[in-house]
Amino acid sequence: MSKKAQITVSQIIQAALSVAADKGAGKVTLDAVAKAAGVSKGGLIYHFPSKEALISAMVQHLLDEADCRREQQTQLEQSTLAALLQTRASFTRQIAGNTAMAILAAAAEQPALLKPVQQHNIAMLQQVLAEHQQSPQALLLFLASEALVFHDLLHISPFTEQERIDLEQLLVQQARELQA
Repeated sequence: MSKKAQITVSQIIQAALSVAADKGAGKVTLDAVAKAAGVSKGGLIYHFPSKEALISAMVQHLLDEADCRREQQTQLEQSTLAALLQTRASFTRQIAGNTAMAILAAAAEQPALLKPVQQHNIAMLQQVLAEHQQSPQALLLFLASEALVFHDLLHISPFTEQERIDLEQLLVQQARELQA
């Protein structure tokens, strides 16, 4: 793929994420994304022949970005689990508006779109459990973090922002202590 094509693909994905965040799941259409990206609908379809292909690319982009951030955090932490929890906390706050809802809405129609997320979670859990000798406490910290993320992404959290931040910090602290 040429440099220009890579820029266009990235531009389209960013536009799709913006449309999802700003306008909601129902507004992520090929027309709306093409307009937001400043490309023709034909140009968008050249790279993403369907809405499902576009949503799939959005999911992969978010996973890649999360992995990149986790790898950077791992260099600062001794524990993969602590790095993962720290990354989840900051990354979840940065996923704008309705982006997660748009992806989940599309996945409700096409569950296979979330397969990469499932595979990513399996790989992360296996890595954490291997590092912590299958520790039930590591599993509980992983699951508690997942619950906070999904509560936040689905806008159903019973916690205030400060309570959530405090809980996230507690999870990271416990992960660090588990490693020690």
